[in-house]
Amino acid sequence: MANDTWSSVLHEGIATFMKRPIVKPQRDAIKNNNVKAALLGIPFDGTTITRTGSTMGPRKFRDVSSSTIPYHFDYDTDIVETYNVHDCGDVQVKIGSPFETVERGKKDVLELLHGGAMPMVVGGDHLVTVSATRAFEEFNPKGNYGFIIFDSHLDTATDIDGDKWNHCCPVPRTMELSCFNPNNAVIIGPHGAMNPRAEYEYVKENNISLYTMRDIYSKGIQQVMEEAIKIASDGTDGVYVSIDMDSLDASETPGTCAPTPGGITSREMILAIDQLGELDIIGFDVVEIAPPYDHADTTAITASRFAVDMLGSRARYL
Repeated sequence: MANDTWSSVLHEGIATFMKRPIVKPQRDAIKNNNVKAALLGIPFDGTTITRTGSTMGPRKFRDVSSSTIPYHFDYDTDIVETYNVHDCGDVQVKIGSPFETVERGKKDVLELLHGGAMPMVVGGDHLVTVSATRAFEEFNPKGNYGFIIFDSHLDTATDIDGDKWNHCCPVPRTMELSCFNPNNAVIIGPHGAMNPRAEYEYVKENNISLYTMRDIYSKGIQQVMEEAIKIASDGTDGVYVSIDMDSLDASETPGTCAPTPGGITSREMILAIDQLGELDIIGFDVVEIAPPYDHADTTAITASRFAVDMLGSRARYL
């Protein structure tokens, strides 16, 4: 058995998430294979205003995830046994058309939901989050979902030079949906001189809860997460989680579109994910992985760890 376990991490075969089987993002295929969690890549960075390159994120993410085995030591649980994870491949993005790409992503995520699988979206720039949240609105418009986003930036721009479909706008596009309530939305990690005043005003005007890096410095990640979880889960049917890899300190994750010094440490994020497991997680994404700038695949490996941890942390309660 041990030999079988270790042979599974050899670099051979097609790169899929954790070397799991491929299944088309179609509801019948998802149901027939009894898939409970499915990976979907959205390799689109057409709205990035800093460094491009996250279009290559899903492919690298899959490659490095090959070094992960189904058993999660920290949680004494087998991810595959719990979720029967499958890889649904990538959304067919439309070059030069952010909105059409979002709509194509929404269609695929919606198929996962109808098939009974929790969506795990990998980007791509942060606009791809909107594909998932828009899918939830169509899937259950009368739902009431919480929203937690980790980011060095507020990402609350209502538009960028008149364009609403930009990676600076995932929060407003999500808060406009009928099934997401700003009172249950939490932004964790913004800091530094890349957060415009207008975006901060949006946060205050819409009663969105904000925990900056200075809050994490003073309170510690455990208390911040306790408060965030309480807010996001208060009266909701579940919580969607979005992790932008630029929320991590630039020294630990150089392969992002906007690396920022002074961010969350990987250890703090692992602890945060440990606490997130107590939530009814309806789906999550990991975005802004930019391999061209990633020394030794550090950022991609870290992103893969976070996705696997999200599954393991939640599996304890299922």
